[in-house]
Amino acid sequence: MSTTIDSIKRTNGVAGQFSYTATGTMYEEPYTLTFTSSSYGGPIVMITQSGTQTFVSQPERFGPALTEDWVRAFITNE
Repeated sequence: MSTTIDSIKRTNGVAGQFSYTATGTMYEEPYTLTFTSSSYGGPIVMITQSGTQTFVSQPERFGPALTEDWVRAFITNE
């Protein structure tokens, strides 16, 4: 069972907010995950397809800031 990432797209919001939305397959099921943060710092929030929002604890495990590489590291757990 492998995890694939089909696409990662960045979207800019207002007042420094931005997000990355990733789509792919995990455990043979399609997924869409959105990660949002602020260019001024602050928490990273993961939003699932169902709309559930979860703060990512210790986000620095995957990189210093929310980027496309950070999203890849989080999803693949590397």
